[in-house]
Amino acid sequence: MRYIIAALLAAAGVNLMAANVQADESRSVNFMIFVKVQPNYEYDPIMFGNFSQFIDKMKGTRLLLLSHSARALSGDVINLQQDVLSDNESGGLDDVGVNCQLSFLYTGEARDTEYQLNGDCQIIGRFNGESTSLKAHIPDTDLPDAARGTDVWMEVYEDAKSGVAFYANVSKR
Repeated sequence: MRYIIAALLAAAGVNLMAANVQADESRSVNFMIFVKVQPNYEYDPIMFGNFSQFIDKMKGTRLLLLSHSARALSGDVINLQQDVLSDNESGGLDDVGVNCQLSFLYTGEARDTEYQLNGDCQIIGRFNGESTSLKAHIPDTDLPDAARGTDVWMEVYEDAKSGVAFYANVSKR
């Protein structure tokens, strides 16, 4: 009987250690969607700064969505949905909606981990006086890890016609 109890306690300890390792490997996936409000605005493929610094640098755009998905693990699918229904000037309704399914993956050792994001997003709305219905595919894109010392944001998608761009990074917090 003592051996059974000892085996159960050992198994519980291994499971607890595995949970701690998993928690240490988790990252926050940060994702932002912008739309141009100034037609001549040019998106930079790489931006620096924490959330507020980065948003402040995006003069000429409007932030449509900001997501901070905490404790994401490799293989997780992150679903982002947002819908705003509002009155317009002509007495009708305007609908602005975002629907994204993002796959988060990472490989490698602790100091040499590579993070990737891919997925699909659909955005509907009226931006700059035009109705937009955008279906976007984000190919496998390497993401920077802000926990390595610098808050870096990568542009993972841009649609020149609609003026929509997506940026992402990963962080420990």
